[in-house]
Amino acid sequence: MNKNLGMFLVFIALILLSVLVINGLYFNVPTLEMAEREVPAEEVKEDYVTTNLNISQQQEYDPDIVEVVLGFENENTEQAAAVEENNRIVSELMTILEEEELENVETQGFRVYPSTRYNEDREERITYYQVNNQIKFTSTNLSELPVLLGRLLEAGANRVVNINYRLESNEQALEEVTARALSSLKDKASFMAENLDKENYRIKEINLGNQNIHGSDALQTMTRTAEKGNFSEVPLAEQKVNISVSLSAKIELY
Repeated sequence: MNKNLGMFLVFIALILLSVLVINGLYFNVPTLEMAEREVPAEEVKEDYVTTNLNISQQQEYDPDIVEVVLGFENENTEQAAAVEENNRIVSELMTILEEEELENVETQGFRVYPSTRYNEDREERITYYQVNNQIKFTSTNLSELPVLLGRLLEAGANRVVNINYRLESNEQALEEVTARALSSLKDKASFMAENLDKENYRIKEINLGNQNIHGSDALQTMTRTAEKGNFSEVPLAEQKVNISVSLSAKIELY
């Protein structure tokens, strides 16, 4: 009797255990299915505007140095006489420049070449020997340049080939103008963000464009003839050196 009762109780216990296991599996299955069916939340796209900005910045500076190229040109039917006359005038010009204690004084472009043309009656072709010689020098005394040029022209120089004003150092000027260009870029980006109802901006990409230095070329070519009279001073307009910088950038307004 006791043995049969024990077997019966074991049987009942197995049935209850089976029910518990089945119920546990049943209630857990929906949870797994819900996890498998869960859809990832949609990504919220950032509300921003992308645009490109181009900046061109210019600034004028007072020059520090002037480079001058002037020369003497003459001719003669005798080659030796033409060369001798040219050497004499150029020597006098060099003496004036040495008295001024200028820097980088040098001669350049010495040439002798024949040129044949008719005489005034156009009855005879005559060969002339033309001689060209140039002197190049630099000066930091810009205010005295008109007077110096007058002295050189009076001494015989008959060609002013080039007068070029420039800065002693271009690097500092380029850095200053570039800084102004970047500041202008930021101001424009901030202005656009404010007027498009955006809180701020960020620079995604920036490219530095041209960096140009334009020295004033006061005089390309000037000739002097005996009929023009004395040159006590050569009038020159006020000169400036122009620095320009350009850049472009990709901007995001958000």
